[in-house]
This record gives sequence, C-alpha cells and structure tokens, in this order.
Amino acid sequence: MNKISHFIKLPKRKINRLLNRKSITNKVFCIGLHKTGTTTLGKVAEKYGFKSTHSTDWNTDENQLNAFDFFSDGGSHFDRQHEFNYEQLFYKYPNSRFVLQTRATKKWIISKLKHAGWNSQTIIEKDNPGKITHDLWKYKSLLTIKKFIEHKESYEQKVINFFKQNDPSRLIIIDITDKDTQEEEYKRLINYLDLKTIIPNKLPHSNKAGKKDTLASNVMILIEDMISQAHSTAKMKEILNSTQRKNY
Repeated sequence: MNKISHFIKLPKRKINRLLNRKSITNKVFCIGLHKTGTTTLGKVAEKYGFKSTHSTDWNTDENQLNAFDFFSDGGSHFDRQHEFNYEQLFYKYPNSRFVLQTRATKKWIISKLKHAGWNSQTIIEKDNPGKITHDLWKYKSLLTIKKFIEHKESYEQKVINFFKQNDPSRLIIIDITDKDTQEEEYKRLINYLDLKTIIPNKLPHSNKAGKKDTLASNVMILIEDMISQAHSTAKMKEILNSTQRKNY
C-alpha cells in the first residue's frame, strides 16, 4: 500500500516515464524543418516522460545524444547545409524512430519569414547567392524565399525516399499545425510511439506566432508564384494523402 501511495504522489511526468519506460528506451528523432511544430512536439514528449531537448546541439554533440531520449527543433535552412544526418542516426540507433513533421508550404514559408524578421515594412535586398548560407538565413531577398521553398521540397522528399527504401515502419509523417486535423494527428503520433498516460493529455500549443506582424502584399503574391512554380504544395499534399495513414 505504501508503494502505491508513493507512486500516486509522484509528479505526473515521472509516473508517465515509468508507464512508458519500454517505449522511451528507444530514441525518437524529429527531423522535420523549423516552424513545423517543433516546440509543441518537445512539450508533448515531456508530458509523456521523455527527456526531451528542443535544440539542434545534439546534431553535433555526442553528450547531448546520450543525455536525451527525444530530439526536436529544426535542422537546416538550405540544401546540404547543416541537414540532420538521419541516415547515420538510423544505423547508429537501430531501434530508434523518426518523425517527419511537416506543414502546408504557404503557411510554413509565411511563418518562417516572420521568424526571420520579415514584416510589411521589410526592404527586400538584391539577390546575392553568396548570402544563401545557414548563418545568414535572415537575409531578406527573393532568392532566400525561393531557396527556402526548394529546400523544403527536396529535403522532405529525400527523407521519405530513404525510409521507403530501408524501413518505412520507423518513420511517421505528421502535420500538427492544421487546426482541423491536429488532434487526429496528435493521436496518430501517440499511438505510433505506443505511449500511455495516467491522465489524458491534450495537445499543448506552444510558440504561437503573433498575428500583428504581416508580410507585404507583393511578397505574398511572389510566394504564391514561387510555390506554384515549384509545385511544392501539390507534391506534399499528394505525399501526405498517400502516407498519413501509414508509418512513412
């Protein structure tokens, strides 16, 4: 009886860690891009008892890899620059699981640009390919937008192709940013990771962007045009429709 009383008095997170100890044994890597619900995913993991980190330090720090069970935050900004080495992680941790969190391209690029400081008063700089670097991702040019969109499409497709060819069961694709479907997507994630809790957890909504900042109307028009040219939205919609009920 004393043991039961002691268990009940434990913080909810510690109880959930005990309940989910078998699932937590295997690391979970969120390998989607920035502005796709990474902060929320980190909060979800903590609620279920994971030792979670919302940072990219683990990508280069072995101590961070050893210290945590759940890894979120968003990797690279441009092709072949600071991309997560998910292939190495796949083989290094053979029982690990991967989450490719995504988002409709238009909503994603608007969120990303706002995060980079774009607003209705932004002065667009002249295109300079030399400034398309990881450290200069806040550089405000039309070329930056184009490269962001191209990177999202190519990176997500690379991830999907890799897991299709190796082990589709170790990847789940989710979008927890769409209000109409996020609760269903949340349940899919919890079921996929086989997580339990003593009290049902609602999806935490973290790191919401304020609505007061807007982008200039001419930028919005250019975004639509760039997405149309890249066919990103259509491609990702097709991929998600065919895979969201599967685990890749």
